[in-house]
Amino acid sequence: MADPLTIPADPNWLPMQILWTAPEPLLEWCHLGATRFTDPFFVQTLAVAMRHPFNLLFRRTTPLDALAVPDDPELRLAGFIFHTSHCGSTLVAQMLAALPCNVVLSEPRPLDQILRLAPRLAALAPDRLPRWLAGLAAAFTRRRFAEERDLFVKFEGWHVLLLPLIRRAFPDVPWIFLYRDPLEVLTAFAEQFPAEIEPSLLGLSWQEAHELSTPRYCALVLERIYAAAIAQHHERGGLLIEYRELADAVCGQMLDHFGLRYGAEQLTRMREAARFDAKQPTKLFVADAAQKRASADAEVAELAATRLAPFYRELEALRLFDRPPAPSS
Repeated sequence: MADPLTIPADPNWLPMQILWTAPEPLLEWCHLGATRFTDPFFVQTLAVAMRHPFNLLFRRTTPLDALAVPDDPELRLAGFIFHTSHCGSTLVAQMLAALPCNVVLSEPRPLDQILRLAPRLAALAPDRLPRWLAGLAAAFTRRRFAEERDLFVKFEGWHVLLLPLIRRAFPDVPWIFLYRDPLEVLTAFAEQFPAEIEPSLLGLSWQEAHELSTPRYCALVLERIYAAAIAQHHERGGLLIEYRELADAVCGQMLDHFGLRYGAEQLTRMREAARFDAKQPTKLFVADAAQKRASADAEVAELAATRLAPFYRELEALRLFDRPPAPSS
């Protein structure tokens, strides 16, 4: 293993991407300076930082295997956010990022790069993948600002299919799963073929995947996402949150689940963030459920009703079962 001292000492150097080079993979770093992760997505923050001449002139790479997990990290890895896509996960990330005490990584590219290897390397290197995941997360737990306390990761929608692997790397980190009425999700998800998802995770080859219509392939992906969340909930007890509960559940059950206690001013800041479009924070939020349902074509509507609705109903039953009864007046 490479000398851990090859990791940049300045905590403002943060992992940007993995370079799959021979003879060993390298981690490329980016200097963020005073920039916080407040953009809707990780890659947006990194794109801003990479426009700085310093990052263009002084590139840093270190061996991926040089990463180590400290015994006493400066930031607590407080929670993971999993979701179906198109269900409010970016809103949750933005609400948490509204507080200076939180560092929120929204779909961080280096973690995604490792998870993309899982279908091919899981059998060949079963211990290496969790070690890489844990080491990468640890690289983000270095405190950059005095008020920082907790670190959160919002994963991509399909990453819940690899939750058992993620749990091997992070057995004690609490997680939530966000979901939404399947017709509303599938209408948005099926707008284009999700080429970023490895078909082998679904038991298909690329040829078999492309032989399906885009809505049918997307429905299969969502079916597996729902099923994975249900299975992991039975085994590991993640918190289920339905889209209609936002933002109340975020400021209530989710904070309890993550072991967080915020004051009135902090909760007000989180709720203020929820007033805006999560992916376009300069615009106010506009509800789109009716528009999505009205624009669904016959194939999408049929797939949502026959393939996905049973999973949604099971998730709803589990969510309602988990909720404590409201106190009587």
